[in-house]
Amino acid sequence: MKVILFCQNAYAFGIMAPIRDLLKTPSYEYLWYFPNKLIDNFPYKKENFTTSILNLQLFQSDIIFVPGNEVPYYLRGLKVQIFHGLAGEKKGHFRIRSYFDLYLTQGPYFTQKFNELKSKFQDFDVIETGWPKLDVYAHKKDTFAAEKQQVLKAYNTDTIVLYAPTFSPSLTSAPFLIKEIENLAVNTGFVVIIKFHDLMVEKWIKAYKELAKRIPNVIFQEEKNIIKFLLLSDILVSDTSSVIYEFLLLDKPVLSFKNIAENIQWDDSKNYSNLTEKVIDNLENDPFSEQRNQINQQFHPYKDGQSAQRMLSAAKQYVMEKGVPESRKLSVARKLKINTIFGKPIVDIWDKKKRCKITALLITFNEASNIDAVLDSIRFADEIIIVDSFSTDDTVEKIKEHANVKLIQRPFKNFTDQKSFAMEQASNDWVLFMDADERLTDTLANEILKTVNTEGLEPVAFMFQRTFMFKNKVLRFSGWQSDKNFRLFRKSKVHFDESRIVHETLVVNGTSGIMKNKLIHYSYSNYDDYKSKMIKYGQMKAIEENKKNKKVYLFHFIFRPLYKFFNHYILRLGILDGRKGIIICYLNALGVYSRYKELKRLKALKKYAGS
Repeated sequence: MKVILFCQNAYAFGIMAPIRDLLKTPSYEYLWYFPNKLIDNFPYKKENFTTSILNLQLFQSDIIFVPGNEVPYYLRGLKVQIFHGLAGEKKGHFRIRSYFDLYLTQGPYFTQKFNELKSKFQDFDVIETGWPKLDVYAHKKDTFAAEKQQVLKAYNTDTIVLYAPTFSPSLTSAPFLIKEIENLAVNTGFVVIIKFHDLMVEKWIKAYKELAKRIPNVIFQEEKNIIKFLLLSDILVSDTSSVIYEFLLLDKPVLSFKNIAENIQWDDSKNYSNLTEKVIDNLENDPFSEQRNQINQQFHPYKDGQSAQRMLSAAKQYVMEKGVPESRKLSVARKLKINTIFGKPIVDIWDKKKRCKITALLITFNEASNIDAVLDSIRFADEIIIVDSFSTDDTVEKIKEHANVKLIQRPFKNFTDQKSFAMEQASNDWVLFMDADERLTDTLANEILKTVNTEGLEPVAFMFQRTFMFKNKVLRFSGWQSDKNFRLFRKSKVHFDESRIVHETLVVNGTSGIMKNKLIHYSYSNYDDYKSKMIKYGQMKAIEENKKNKKVYLFHFIFRPLYKFFNHYILRLGILDGRKGIIICYLNALGVYSRYKELKRLKALKKYAGS
């Protein structure tokens, strides 16, 4: 059975983890999904994951677990909403968006509400299972006891306070409690742990980090999973965050500020003052212990640590009884919203046994920062081969984490030699040759699949236009607006020109074409990296020209670099790219200067050797 773990925010990883633990058996094949912005935060890099919606369509899942509010309606699979919190009073918690086939609820309070909505809409089912994130309470409740004692001893106190506000600008207490938090820490000596949501406004993140630097017993935590800090702490200070309910279920006191819940069963203040006095009162007198018990029974009565197992069993049983839904029927407005967020559905779902197969090729050297993303971008290929030039960073270790990738290590002579060797290793005639700093969009990947499967196709090679990214922003001019390279071709109809050792040239025996959709090119990550790249290309170009006995004169050092800058900055409109344009055009000109500097050096060596 195939399962997708569909995550839109980093906090979803902790919610999904207990389900993922159960999926690690031969009975299941699972695939993580998250947007590309979360790739550095993903904690399970050795497992199958993707940032591509196209890859999810090709995966053809049976079940999709979603701790969020949206999921593409066109994905095959039972779409299961498992929620990202317990705050039923928050706007939208009980809103039916028509994206889900099954709602798995946390406790009687939620089950009753969703059953009422089920009677109204009649196009989904509701099953009460408990919430997987809280399974850890049964399994690891005492895991951090020793660490807690170490913290208390280090700060000579007996209490840990957790401050975990919501990120919502209209609801967060962060702007109003910073001075109160400081007074609490200074006046009591308690350890105060600050734990913010991933989406908290950057201004307040910086402010509280500064506070933590000034006050020794204030600790700003950036670890993604909040569970550890819930278990460590004796009292929670918050506002209208769903973490309140997670903490109450540990049977410990909560103090909130201006919470918007209709039925508040803990200490809530309507003004941002007297924090220290209120914390002490709740710790010493605990006036809301009776109400906490009611919350426990209504919101999450499950203490057995088996909620994830109940969820998986419920979803599996649903599929066995009713089959796997191919899609969800939605209104035009809902479809447009999903298409805006995730892209339009891919019409053709390709059968790997019937379609033309593709080999994806890469040559690499020290591409640790790029390798995970580019491999995810080409995971639809039937064969992936990487020829690495003995990288000295973590590139090879990261490649080995991808089970379906063939790795070959070979000394680097020049680009043409290395790419020619890589192409010889391909088992399939259709080859997709990528650079590590390039990414396919879903629309381009689908265009590739459609193209190679077109009957009577004439072109044997295709050029890809490239969108140049300056860090994470598009560079629209500076000579890159017309950039394109051969990336897709038939191995049997092409070869690399051996006279070119840098900016290698593909010789095509047949007609060629241009793909409609553009490749994303992340060539510029920082100044020093791009500078060294331009100098290296220039030096290799010098070797190529030296073999052709090209001569070098003074004007090469002056006019050629100046013309390169003038051409790209003025004629190719680099001036419209602002500061980015100046940097790129200067470094490209520097590459030209480096070429002739190296060529002069090679000429001198040759002359010296001859004498």
